[in-house]
Amino acid sequence: MNGLTNMKKSTFRTRAGFAGLIGLLLLAPLAASNAADTNDLGSPAETAQLYSEDYARLVDAALPRFDGEVLGRRLAAVRAKYPGGHDPLRLRKISDIEALLGLPHGETGGTDYVATKTETYGISAASARVHYARNLEGEKPMDFAEAERSQRELEARHLDLLGRAGIDAGQVLFAKTGIMSLRTQAAGMPDESATLAADSVFTYALRNIDGLQVEGSEARIASRGAGDIVSLSLRWPAVLLHPQLTSFKLKSTDELKREALAEVARAANGAVVNVQMAVVLRPVKLDGRRVFVPSLKVGVLPREEAGAMFYVDLPQQQLAYDEGEIADR
Repeated sequence: MNGLTNMKKSTFRTRAGFAGLIGLLLLAPLAASNAADTNDLGSPAETAQLYSEDYARLVDAALPRFDGEVLGRRLAAVRAKYPGGHDPLRLRKISDIEALLGLPHGETGGTDYVATKTETYGISAASARVHYARNLEGEKPMDFAEAERSQRELEARHLDLLGRAGIDAGQVLFAKTGIMSLRTQAAGMPDESATLAADSVFTYALRNIDGLQVEGSEARIASRGAGDIVSLSLRWPAVLLHPQLTSFKLKSTDELKREALAEVARAANGAVVNVQMAVVLRPVKLDGRRVFVPSLKVGVLPREEAGAMFYVDLPQQQLAYDEGEIADR
């Protein structure tokens, strides 16, 4: 155990793709929380373009405006409602994926992974991940205009599929459907000569439990042509609040600002940055199993690509746990 852990830090790099949505996916809870000005679990919308070297000002502006007592009661209600955790996903084994996607039954030999000439798919009970990919080699991409026309219909199909997998609309905090575009341009030719096609139409869904963002829990589905699924990626594990969390009294605003400011200053290292925050339930490891801790997710975003992200635990009670993912096995 790492003892009394309050923060986790990591670095990331934003890259173009998914029709410009990769930055959204990296800090999706921040974007989702900013979807409405009245949402008190994310940074106020007006802070999205606030860049400064005054880190105290940035932290003060970006801190979500939640009431600690009200949020504490919401967390206590989640514990009371799901004392043994909440695990709605209906996919437990390879045959469940085959039934969901209409695939022929594969010979698995008792494994949790299938690979054929046309597709690969698998499931991990340990890490609560499901994946499927179809081999698209030799297949033509979609006409971009066709992709645009079919976008809403494919979105509905994707959400229906999620529902059949056990993910109903009430579990989705934020969903976005877009086009994965392909731009082809011969070397040395002007930009206006480029042709645009669509690799696929994709839907990205971010999870919540009773209005609280579940960090790292998401669904991604992509279709091509008449709507056939070409890829599926699910991370939708059981959510159990840290069992040792006995008090839902949260740190004061001043405490959260002080902890966040120290890490923002360290990550920014004198650069002009933007700061965004969101309340999340983040997964940690306790005795080899996944549990969740109410946390403040903080993104430190310079104008260039490189940035940093860390978490500040919200409860006053200090909790012991290990960082990191539950490994596939």
